[in-house]
Amino acid sequence: AAGGDAAAPSPAPTGGADGAGGSSFNVDSFSVLGLDPAGKSVGPLASVTLTSGRTFTKADAGKDVVVLDSAYAKTASKAVGDTVTIGGTDFSVIGVVAATGSDSSTASNAYIPLDVAQTLSGQTAKISSVYVTAASSSDISQIKTDLTKALPTATVSTEADLASDVSGSLGSAGDLIANLGTWLSLIVLAAAFLIAILFTISGVTRRTREFGTLKAIGWSNGRIVGQVAGESVVQGVIGGIIGVAVGLLGVLIVNLVSPTLTGSVNTRSGFADAAGRGAGAVGTAATNAPGGGFGGAGGGFGGAGGGFAGARQAAASTSEIALHAPITLWIILGAVGLAVLGGLIAGAIGGWRASRLRPAAALRSVA
Repeated sequence: AAGGDAAAPSPAPTGGADGAGGSSFNVDSFSVLGLDPAGKSVGPLASVTLTSGRTFTKADAGKDVVVLDSAYAKTASKAVGDTVTIGGTDFSVIGVVAATGSDSSTASNAYIPLDVAQTLSGQTAKISSVYVTAASSSDISQIKTDLTKALPTATVSTEADLASDVSGSLGSAGDLIANLGTWLSLIVLAAAFLIAILFTISGVTRRTREFGTLKAIGWSNGRIVGQVAGESVVQGVIGGIIGVAVGLLGVLIVNLVSPTLTGSVNTRSGFADAAGRGAGAVGTAATNAPGGGFGGAGGGFGGAGGGFAGARQAAASTSEIALHAPITLWIILGAVGLAVLGGLIAGAIGGWRASRLRPAAALRSVA
């Protein structure tokens, strides 16, 4: 939500350093979000780092206190204990927060208690965004359905709905998986099958005398193919088990290291009415709710040092997410199944090659 310093009306801009040109407006505008002081587990302040002071507590409801974004605090030369004028009211700075992503700001320049923001903006008893946390990721879809039915005029969004707006290393990782993951998996699978087939054929070649002897004592082609295929399937099962063990070890290492990816969601702004001196307010949609958030066009109010109304602003909610590799039963079974399938294909081809050997030629070739 966009806001501004409306402590005192600015003189009419005459422009330029010398008063003639149109560039000296003496405008100090900044964004403001009103938050429930008791809601710490979700919302814009749930994914930030406290650099100094403190964040809101339940006791801050109704008080003129503000938490500043570190980038804005540095620009405005503000620290804990200083005052910031918002909508003609002096607010005491109680804390400074920073985004977890090193190259991004938080969702707003300033955060104040929700009831205070409602009073200053003239939007008493009105809210624009609500954050909801699901107990389990499997509940998100049903929660969205229930909220949509209960609040038909509201816009309900989950993290999945916001996936297209995610940027940063998290978004890059998602794009990489989407664009290359399938083809890379197919290439690796084809290479694994080819290597298995080549090793099986090589093994058949080394056992030429053995297969020649078996054919000489009456083994049929089908029996030889079955023998080689059976051996390959057993090898595939063993290889699959070893592969699963190595994979589980890799997953364990990844989960212990927990590398992090940063992602930000650019949320669009909507309009609201402002109260008192200043311009029309800008509401910013805040949708950075873990597990799924729901909200309309964001909350806040506006004043303006220079009297600009009806502006639009985009806010970026940034979060740093620890990479976690999940383990599911179907992935393990799929890995073993592919290993067995690869062994079966390799064994069938190798067995077919062995069945084509003529006993006399096979025995003569190793004599």
